[in-house]
This record gives sequence, C-alpha cells and structure tokens, in this order.
Amino acid sequence: MCVRIIWTLIVCLFLGGGSLRASALVPDDEFNPTSPAEPKSVSICRITVTADPVEGAYFSGGGKYEVNGNSVHISTSAKNTEDYTYTFLYWTLNGEQTSYSQNFWFTPEKGTYNFVAHYQKSEVVFDPDNPAEPSGNVKRKYYLYLTSNIEGACSFSMASGNKIIEGSNLNIAAYPNSGYQFECWKKDGTEISTSQYLYIAMPSSNTTLEACFTEIPYDPENPKEPTGPGTNVDNTTRLLMDITIGPTGAPTDKTRIVVNETKTVSYDIGFDIAKMLSDEADYQIYSLDADNIRYSINERPVGDGMVPLGIIVRKSGELTFGVKRLDCNAVLVDKYLNKKQDLALGEYTFNCEAGTFEDRFCIQLPKAPVLGDVNNDGAIDIADAVCIVNHIVGKATPVFVEAAADVNNDGDIDIADAVRVVNLIVGKISAFARQRGRSLPEPE
Repeated sequence: MCVRIIWTLIVCLFLGGGSLRASALVPDDEFNPTSPAEPKSVSICRITVTADPVEGAYFSGGGKYEVNGNSVHISTSAKNTEDYTYTFLYWTLNGEQTSYSQNFWFTPEKGTYNFVAHYQKSEVVFDPDNPAEPSGNVKRKYYLYLTSNIEGACSFSMASGNKIIEGSNLNIAAYPNSGYQFECWKKDGTEISTSQYLYIAMPSSNTTLEACFTEIPYDPENPKEPTGPGTNVDNTTRLLMDITIGPTGAPTDKTRIVVNETKTVSYDIGFDIAKMLSDEADYQIYSLDADNIRYSINERPVGDGMVPLGIIVRKSGELTFGVKRLDCNAVLVDKYLNKKQDLALGEYTFNCEAGTFEDRFCIQLPKAPVLGDVNNDGAIDIADAVCIVNHIVGKATPVFVEAAADVNNDGDIDIADAVRVVNLIVGKISAFARQRGRSLPEPE
C-alpha cells in the first residue's frame, strides 16, 4: 500500500503539472494569537580571556555567549620579541589551574568565567648585532635571508630577513612562478638540496639560502599541454590554492592548501610544511589540522569539507583575504560575522584587531554531490523526487542540486530520475521490512 501511494503522488504531479512542496509533508505548528506561547528565556554567560604577563601573549575566546550547549574555543600563543621570549605554562579559570593546553574547547553554563594564560618570561641575552658574550648555554639568534638566482622566479613559504634561533629546524619551500622550473638550493654557492622543500637546521651565523631556477623555454610550434583546474603538469588530481592575507591591495603572507585524496588531514612527511612564525611580521596566515598544528603547506583530502585557517595580526585595521592560485572552488567562512565569500568571485575584506585568531576563519571546499539528494538536506526521500518533478514542470524550488538530480546518469533530468529516487526509497523500506521478517511488493 505504501509503495502504491508514493507512485500515485509522482504520477499525479507529472500529469497535472502541479507541485508539492517538501515542507507540506510536515504541518506548520498552530498559532493562537489570543494565547501566544510563552517567550523563551535566554541565559547569558561572560567569558574574559587575558594573559600574565599580558604583553607576552596573544589570546582569543572572550565575550558574551548564549548558554545553549555550544562550546567556545579558548586559545593563546606567545608574543616573542627580540629582547624577551615567553613560554606557555598553564591556564587558570577563576584563579584555579585548569588546563595545560594552549588551545581547547570550553562549554559554559550561566555565570562569569575568567581565563588567564600564564607565561614564563625569559630575557634574550645575546644578539649578534651587539655581541656581548653570554654566560651559560644560551641559544643565539641570526638573520636568515632567502633569495633566488632569477628575480621574480618564485615565492617562499616564509619571509626573508627573519631572526632565527640557531639550531632551529627549518622547513622552507620555494614556489616556482609560471614559466620557471626549480633546480636546487644553494648555501654560500654550494648546492645543498635538489628538493624544493628544504629541511635544514639554522646555522650559527647570518645565512643566505638561494633557490635556483631555470626558465622554461616557450616553443610556439610545440607548446606544452595546458594545465587547467584540477590537474597539474604530472596530470594528477592535486588541487592547489594559495590563500593570501594583508592590507587591502598589498598581501604580505600566504598559505598553500592542496586537495589530495591520497594524503591525510594530519602531517604527511615530504609533503606538508609546518608554519615558521615570524616575531616581526605584521600579518601571518596558516592552515590548521585537528591537532592544531600550523601549516605553511598542507596536502589533505576534502574530508568534512572544512579547512580551519589561523591568522596572527600585529597591526589592527582593514585586512583582505585573496588568492594567488585557485584550482577549485573555495569559500571563505567568517564565523564571527556569519559571512561567506567565494574567493573565485573576489576578495574578502574585514576589520580586525591585533591578536591571534584560530577559530574565526575556515575554507569550505566543494564536496561531491550525493546522487538522489536533490535538495541537499543529507537524506534521500520523497522530497527529492518532488524536487525533480517540480524541475521537470518548470516549478522553482529553494534548493536544486542539478548534479545530484541525474540519478540514472544518462545526461538528462526527467521522470526516470524521479522514479529512480522512489525505487531507492522503496529499497530502504524493503530492507527495513526484511529485518523484521516481512516483505513488500515491488512497484509495477
């Protein structure tokens, strides 16, 4: 009987040219203006976040929140200078020690919560520009300069001219610009690596690393095959996107996200590079994984479709997200302002105070549509068949995913696709019935 009712609905809609909205399957709640429902009470909590000493750290998560079971992301990071370094120790909540993790989620109830990130302050007692000999085993800081043999041949995963502590492990990438091919890295004229991803310990001296490139010749009679969106020169399915940040019209830093279904969301040796943070850069950007590891380059699958972004801002004002390369659709999500921007259609400009923000922005990647889920609500049901029929008779629906509507994959969206959706629903009902020792008749 259930099957015949479903088929009767589909046939009536198709022959009659009418429409049936999915929402009509669930009746609206009754409203009585003479006796309205009692208003809902809203509980509010206040969270303050700071540091001790306050000048030694960035922090985020403070504000007024509705108590609704949702969690708040509390985070901090050190604000090191040339004269002092700050080492994170622990958090206190209302004066009591509560966490030893720099980033965590907190589910508040009604009340006031005062989080303080505690740091140990240490003086940098040696600087090569003012070489008074230190006492004891103190690490020294030296300048690291990055250059290329051909001007304009590439960009780097970190800024040139940073002061780096000797012995620090460095992961540096040289991104070739169009028309150039990477050859090797050189230090003081000596070749040290042929991989564009360089792993090296910071030497105990001011150092210059040179990325060497050759220019790819152009032959108009035998041009190379173009590499359109979704493919690279090796014809793989790695999709690259370079996301930039900086003052409007003047991006100063970028991070690379590579969609690669053969890699993991976490660290992949030889493919991912951790972000080397600068103590001096005004604006920095990086991607994050589930363990809050910061990446300059991260190859990862689509996964749940969301890639968290972190930014460090030392000068408040108007900033802009942009792209230098975009092989697939990418939507920037601003969770603070509840805004979205398709980066293929333009940049995203916003105002930002100084601080570290790792819970505000993310990149939303396109996920493959599920055949049959035409209204994109996560389920295949009669509402999807209704959407297909409405589309056939020219009736607009609020959400219609065309790529999901060609259920039988024949290149056309017609009544056969609606029938296929009904058969999928019947298949689920039949499977449910068989689990209970029953059977349903097949549709005629």
